Amino acid sequence: MAPLIMTLMQGPLCGTLATMLLYGIFCMQTFYYARNYTEDRKAIKWLVACLWVLESAHTALTVHFIEYYLILNFNNESALDYVVWSMGAAYFIGFLVAWAVDICFVWRIWQLSKQMWICIALATLATVRTGFGLGNCTFSFRYPAIKEFHAKVFPTMVVGWTLSAFADTLIAVALCYYLHKNRSGMRRMEHIINRLLLYSINTGALTSLFAILVIIMFLAFPATLVFVAFVQVQSKLYAISLLASLNSRKSTLEGARRAVATADDISLRFLANSGTKVGRQTSLQSTMPRIEITKNIEMDIRGDEESSHGTV
Repeated sequence: MAPLIMTLMQGPLCGTLATMLLYGIFCMQTFYYARNYTEDRKAIKWLVACLWVLESAHTALTVHFIEYYLILNFNNESALDYVVWSMGAAYFIGFLVAWAVDICFVWRIWQLSKQMWICIALATLATVRTGFGLGNCTFSFRYPAIKEFHAKVFPTMVVGWTLSAFADTLIAVALCYYLHKNRSGMRRMEHIINRLLLYSINTGALTSLFAILVIIMFLAFPATLVFVAFVQVQSKLYAISLLASLNSRKSTLEGARRAVATADDISLRFLANSGTKVGRQTSLQSTMPRIEITKNIEMDIRGDEESSHGTV
């Protein structure tokens, strides 16, 4: 039979190591954003700054509770009977980060759809899910004994994480639906929308998967803390997904500009060397006056920058 310390702390230890790795990725994304998106709205900048502060605190707290059990209370099995305060505080911050990211994605749905009732429903669902999560965190302060904590949070834990998977899936589906609905048929916009669809699907799939894994591990291994590892990682996934979508905007637009769209949405490839002779047709074209066909598309997909009008 495995020792008690291995049974309880193997999952949280693995989750902390994964959290530190993801925190490094998140810091790199934050630095990249600060260097390349100085023209963004102040609200978006403050959101990124707040996320970095919260994620830094979340990482420090996860390291603290692992240190508490494995170092400060080494060979003290009685300490394993109680939930240390930093564990509940870390998850409290994680639920706040998840709520902020969900509201940000709901705001993007509003920019695309202008459907108030859908956005209110999604925001309410995300808020209720967050309420269940914060309630479970307060239970850890009120009932520090692990066995008592498990008994008290069993129904709210299952309901809360079921709502989490449901909310993330609905938000991703709504984003994909309205992005698909805004297709214009032009190559540039198709490229942008395809990239945004990819990010939306990946975000919803990952966070929903981890919410489902939390429920499975919580029900399948009630005597362990394996589910804690997935709770730790999910907070970082929310923050990374938002930063990845923000940082991908310039590369997406640069890829879209590689095609020169005409009225018939035909991509014209120009010769790299303008002096190359390719026959009578090229000579005839060189003597013709230059004709520029442009189409202005106003589509606020992100609503992040001070000016988000695109010309195709």
